[in-house]
Amino acid sequence: MAAAAADKKILKYMQDQNRPYSATDVLLNLHKEIGKTQVVKSLEGLAKAGHLVEKVYGKQKIYFVNQNTLPSLGETELKDLETAISEKTKDVTLLREETRNIDNQLGSLNSSLTTEQARERVAELNKQLERGKEKLASLKTICKDISPDDKKKINQEHQKVVREWRKRKRMCMDVVNAILENEGCTQSKKELLEEMGIDTDEDMGVKIPTDGA
Repeated sequence: MAAAAADKKILKYMQDQNRPYSATDVLLNLHKEIGKTQVVKSLEGLAKAGHLVEKVYGKQKIYFVNQNTLPSLGETELKDLETAISEKTKDVTLLREETRNIDNQLGSLNSSLTTEQARERVAELNKQLERGKEKLASLKTICKDISPDDKKKINQEHQKVVREWRKRKRMCMDVVNAILENEGCTQSKKELLEEMGIDTDEDMGVKIPTDGA
């Protein structure tokens, strides 16, 4: 690239960026379109011509645009810039707040069961509930002619099973409700229960005994 063209390209880049750069910075930022020797010569020449300011720090030279050569802004333009800066600052504040909210939501979601995990949990609780019902039913078929001690043990076991029945039902429905509260779930409670193959006590026409607590 010719020296004049290189000077013009480098000066435009420095004016557009309006930041301090070394010769190496300019070389790399322009993707080595201009050789390093020419970059150094152009920067030194532009500094001598007053377009750039040269500062020496140890063995390194830093160049930046001579601020006196830049066009000055009028009062109206300055006010417009201040307004724009104020608006952008508000936008940044809002974006940061939104980012915090999203991070909190992600943290909450990551610590929760996925829909598939919740459904598997419901299925397992449903199986445990069915086993509890079967055990309770078998207890009711035991011969009536039993000793007082055996009757006491059976009553205690009955109360234990009823308490477990209530606990399992509550856990099962908590998981179902958690799925329904998920934003991605569009089903009604009845539709979700049918899809999962869950039969409620009401569906089966049974009630939890009131003397099991």
